[in-house]
Parts: sequence; structure tokens; C-alpha cells
Amino acid sequence: MPAPVTRPAPPTKPVAKRLYDVAILGPDVGGAAAAALCARRGLRTLLAPLAPVAAARESEGWLLPCAQSILPPLRQLSGAVAVLDEAGLGTDLQRQGGGPGSFQVLTDRLRLSLPNDIPRRRAELRRELSDVGAAEAEAAIESLESLGRGWDEFLRDPPPWPPRGFLERRRMRKFVPPTPQLPEGLIGDCLHALAPFVSSLPGEVAPESLAREAAALLRSPLRVFGGAAQLGDLLRQKCAGAGGDVIADPNAEKLRIEKKGVVFQLGGSEVRAACLVLACSAERIAAMVQDGDRAERKLAEEAALPVERKVALAHFVVRSEGLPQALEDAALLLGHAMGPLLLTTLPARRARGDSTGEKLLTVARVSDAGFSDEEGLLTSIRNLLEPILPFFDRHIVHQAADVNPWQPHPILRPAENGDPVGLRPMSGADDHVVFASAATYPGFGLEGQILAARAAASQALALSGRKSVSAT
Repeated sequence: MPAPVTRPAPPTKPVAKRLYDVAILGPDVGGAAAAALCARRGLRTLLAPLAPVAAARESEGWLLPCAQSILPPLRQLSGAVAVLDEAGLGTDLQRQGGGPGSFQVLTDRLRLSLPNDIPRRRAELRRELSDVGAAEAEAAIESLESLGRGWDEFLRDPPPWPPRGFLERRRMRKFVPPTPQLPEGLIGDCLHALAPFVSSLPGEVAPESLAREAAALLRSPLRVFGGAAQLGDLLRQKCAGAGGDVIADPNAEKLRIEKKGVVFQLGGSEVRAACLVLACSAERIAAMVQDGDRAERKLAEEAALPVERKVALAHFVVRSEGLPQALEDAALLLGHAMGPLLLTTLPARRARGDSTGEKLLTVARVSDAGFSDEEGLLTSIRNLLEPILPFFDRHIVHQAADVNPWQPHPILRPAENGDPVGLRPMSGADDHVVFASAATYPGFGLEGQILAARAAASQALALSGRKSVSAT
């Protein structure tokens, strides 16, 4: 596997240009995708992630990913593929990673691999399950390929989503596809367990997260060292390569909405932009618009969707003999009090020099939004893995926790009445402001952020006053 792309954030520098067609603020993948699209379309583009951004970070000489090390196969999701091609990624993700992998389901009694190879998968199912259970599971897996297709037409040109108010909800009923018939049994349990790891809503209230990203990930996980963090890093590189300004300064403040655009302070300079794309948390937005007027207060209120949970990571560098050879690159651990765990295994990487065959085991867990006990996370996961991975504990070379990874993965609180939640791409506060954060189309995960990036780039082009812009 090729070494991951791991670049430190560019050094802070004064803003070279103070007037932009579009400014993107925030670290989320949707903002990076919007910046790449806008720069390639020839717009004067500024991207300020406002946070540390890289595919990996260094910890005592080891490289640790800034997000879980697998992605859904985005090229199999209709809302993402055209944007990735226009942004210039093409097959870059496949080249950075190891290609499609296999999933494994682990319980106290089960060690079930689900490879892409059909004869091998059928043999695995029959080895671990009864004849009836194996046949049901095989049929459920085969249904995953078409499970999310009902949303393809909806995502071609999404209506305002989520709908607001009674009349809009009634109009939306003819656009929203019927709830898909989800598999039951083991495969259905896997989809529900995976949904929060790949989207920003739990699957119980977002059937699209089960039918699209969770189903795609279970069917064919894409092994990428930095996961979503590496995708964001690649997109930021595309923005810079197309002439966009990528500014590492973490402080944006005094944001104000004016008649012809938006103005804010960045690195001691005043920046003006015809379009502003927000790809950051509600807390960061509230801090930027504090003491603002009516439009700014409305913007902060609109963005203030409550985050209930998040994905935290625990990393273990392990001697190769400490992990069983039968452990797949991606595994889902079910059936315990901590909730499901998502395990990924890749060759360990040193920041300098070569490793000596160690493995990197990254364990992702869904935690409460305020969870901050790094030692507790490491200890609890080690205790949980010891009976599942015998002798694992004694082979650990290095361990570290990320309770707030550089590439954040928030999970929103569902509405009590079951209504869809999330941010629309177009802000209701002002048409010069667009959202492209993880809270935009949250049930669609990374695909939703890429859809938001598409909407943001289109709005930025319209506000620029240019009828057409040639791609770089």
C-alpha cells in the first residue's frame, strides 16, 4: 500500500487578496469539496479550515489517522461521483488506499467474514450460520446493491431538504422515495450499527443512511489510511492547485452580512466575499457572529442544531503477531454494553523511517458529545478486545486516543416528532450564505456533504455575476 498523503497544514500567512468570489470557513469535507469546485471553475476562492487539518497526526513517532480508516465506496453513490470527477479526484482515493476490502462481523460466538468474492462469502456464511440463516443472510447481502437506488432521482436535483412547516412537508411527499425494505436479522443489525459511523444521524430516524452509505460500506469498504480526513486533504490540495488560497489561520471573527456579500476578519485582515460557505460547527458560527445584527443572529439560530453524540477513536500500534491472521481490514464488533465498535486494521506507519511490520488497529466508538476521558476509552476498549483478540494486550507498542479527532464526526439529535433534521445548503438568513458542513443532508453522510458542496459552488458562481466560468 502506498504511503498516505500526510502534509502539515500550510503555514499561516497574511491574506494575499481581500476580495473573493467565495470564502469557505471550516474543516468539514463539504467545505473542502466546495473550495475545490469553485477554484477549478475559476472563482476567486479562499478556504480557511479554522482547525488543524491533515490526513494523519504524529504520536510518539507513529502516524495516526485523523478519522476512521475506511470510507464508503463514494464512486458507487450517485450524488458524489460527478462532483469528485469535476474536482479532479478521479481515482485518487483508490490510489491512496488499498482498494476495496472485506468486512467482518464479530460477536462472542461469531467470526463471519463477508468478502466480495461470492463463492468464498457463501462458504463463510455456511460455516458460521445454519443453512437457513446462511441463505437469508446471502439474500440480504445481495439486496444491498439496489437498496439505496430509490434515492438516486431525489438526489439528482434535491428539493429543499429537510422540509419546513406543514405545507412544505406535504409537497415533499411526492418527491421523497418510499422507505426501503431493509433486511432483517444479522445484516439488518449491521446496517443499524454502521449508520452513525457513516452519517450524522442514527439510522432509526434516517432510512437513507441505512440504505445508502451503511449498505455501501458493508458491501465494499474502501481502505484509505486517513479516511474522511484524507479525502478532505486531497480536496484542499485540488483547491490550492487550481489557484485557490488555503489559509491556515484558525481565527475568523466579526462576521457580518452586507447587501452585496459578507465581510469578516481573518488573520488581522478584513476579507470580503460575494458568497460565504460555512463548513464548521454551530459553536464556531455563533462565535463568529457574536454581537451581530438581526441577520447574523438568525444565521446563528439556524445553525444551532444540537449535537447529541460523536465518533471517538482509539489507536493501537500492535506487533503483527498480536492480531489474528483471519482478522479482516474492517470489522464490526456487536453485542456488548459499549455499543458497536468499528475496527480497521492497516500496516502501521512511522513519521520518519520504516516500521518493522507492526499493525495499526483503529477502533471507532460512538460516544456522548461531551465525552472526554481518553484513558477511560483506551482502557475500556483494551478490556473489551482482550477476549476477542487473544493476547492482544501484551503486544501493544503504542496507544493513543482521539476523543475529538481533527476530522470531526458529529451526530445530531433527532427531532422528537420524527421529522427530518439538518441544515439546508441555502441559508434562510441571507442568500449570500451557504452551508456545507456535516449537518447539511446529515442522513447522507459524506455524500450529503458533497451534495452541499455542489449547491454551494453553483450559488457562488451565480453570485459572482459571471454567466460561465471555464474549469481550470
